[in-house]
Amino acid sequence: MKDKVEAALDDFAVTLEFSVKEVNALLNILNTPIQVPAVTLVNFINAIQMQALPQVEKAKVGLEAALNADGVAKDLEEKN
Repeated sequence: MKDKVEAALDDFAVTLEFSVKEVNALLNILNTPIQVPAVTLVNFINAIQMQALPQVEKAKVGLEAALNADGVAKDLEEKN
């Protein structure tokens, strides 16, 4: 079941919110990554993770619940 959830999560779309200024900065970073200070990259990575993680966790819970809807206990299914 874990593999099914992870495979489905690969196709799950997350929504990220950035200001126009931030989007322009990110596009410039992607265009010239070698010229960007590491701290700037870290800030964008953290911002993306903070926005995406709650969405992915919520989707994961929903997918696990849907896969367990047949009434089979999760822990019993994983043992087999």
